[in-house]
Amino acid sequence: MSKANAKSKLQAPCVLLVEVPPQFIALCEDSGASPQVALRGMAAMVCGLRYDENDRLHPLPQTTA
Repeated sequence: MSKANAKSKLQAPCVLLVEVPPQFIALCEDSGASPQVALRGMAAMVCGLRYDENDRLHPLPQTTA
């Protein structure tokens, strides 16, 4: 087996499984938002990032207290 092939078999994709209550999905749909987009945005915030209008990730603005 080549090194490149061995390396690709060892790397697992980054997957986050999230179980959400039906109320979350209902709230998203009632507001016109996609549950997947809402969760993606929340995951970005947890990582200190945000999506811009072109779907690119940027660091969250620094705030001073």
